[in-house]
Amino acid sequence: MTIKKILSTIILVILAVSLYANFVHNQIFSKGNKFPLMDTTLYGKGIPISFKSGQYTMRGNLMIPKTSGRKFPVIIFSVGSAVSSYASNYKKFLDSLFEQNLPLDSVALLYFDKRGIGQSEGKWFNTSFEERAADVKAAADYLKTLSNIDTNKIAVVGHSQGGWIVQICLAKYPETFAGGISMAGPTFSVRKQLVNDYQTKFICTENLDSTKANRKAEKSVNRDLFFTSLFPFKENWKQLKVIKKFEPGSYLKKIKQPILLMFAENDALVYPDWCIKELINIFPDGVPYNFDTVVIKGVNHCFMISTLCYNGSFKTIPYSDDCRKAILNWTRHFLLK
Repeated sequence: MTIKKILSTIILVILAVSLYANFVHNQIFSKGNKFPLMDTTLYGKGIPISFKSGQYTMRGNLMIPKTSGRKFPVIIFSVGSAVSSYASNYKKFLDSLFEQNLPLDSVALLYFDKRGIGQSEGKWFNTSFEERAADVKAAADYLKTLSNIDTNKIAVVGHSQGGWIVQICLAKYPETFAGGISMAGPTFSVRKQLVNDYQTKFICTENLDSTKANRKAEKSVNRDLFFTSLFPFKENWKQLKVIKKFEPGSYLKKIKQPILLMFAENDALVYPDWCIKELINIFPDGVPYNFDTVVIKGVNHCFMISTLCYNGSFKTIPYSDDCRKAILNWTRHFLLK
C-alpha cells in the first residue's frame, strides 16, 4: 500500500510538472514583445566567417567596406535570449537600426549565431552569460587577425539579454573592446527581470495596479524558480537554471570604456525607471562619466513604436527614428572620429 501511494504521488508530481510546462508557463525569459520571425536571407549578406571559442566553432557573417588600404572600426552584435538568431529573429532589427542607418562605407558589422543556433556548435541553454561574453571576445580575437580591421576600435552592441553580455564584455575584456551599447539590457538581476515580465503581464491582462501586479509577480517567479530547479525539462528551463543567480552590478562597476545604455519607454520586459534606480544603487556617489543613458520615447522592448500593452502584429510597426539617431551618434562619436 505504501509503495502504491509513493508511485501515485510520483505520477501526480510528473503530471503536474507536465501540465505546468505545456500549459501554465510554456516559455521563460523569452516572452513579451517578441520579434516576428523573418526569413534567413541575412545568411547571404557579407562574408561568411567562422572562429573558435574554446571547443566550439562559431559561425556568422562579416559586413565590411570593400575599400582597400584602410582599417575599419567594427561592431560585434550580440543577440537576445532563447533561440534568437541574427539571421532570422533579428533580420529586420539589424537592417533597420544598423545596415540602413550606419555609414557602411566606414564601419564594419560582425554577426554570429550563439551556441547551438544556426551553424554554430554547442548548446545555448547550457551556456552562462560569462561564456556568451567569451564567445564575443573570441569573435574580437578573430577580427584582430584581419589586416583591414582597426583593432583599437572594436565595439560590442547587444539587445535584451545581449545587453547583459555587453556589460560583461566591457568589464572583463577592457583591452579588447573600445566601448559598447546595451539596448534594453537590464541593469538589474535575472530574477528581477522575470518579476518585471510578470508584472507587465498582470497589469495588461488582468488590469491590476502596479503594487498588486508586483506582489503576484513575485509569487509567480518563486514558483518558476522552484519548478525549473527541480525539473529542468525544457530548454528555457535549463537556461534559467544556469543564469538565475546573475546580477550585473559587479560588472557595471568595472566598466571604464564608453557605454550607452538605451532603454525603451514602453518596454514590457525591462522598465527604464527600474534600471535607472538600480544604477543609482550601484553608484551611490554618482553614475560614472563614461555611462550615457537614454530612454527612447514611445517604443517597446524591440524599439518599435508601440504601447506597453500592445498585443497585435509587429509586421508593419516601424522602428524608432530616435533609436537610429542614438546609435548613429554614438558610433560617430566613439568609433568614427
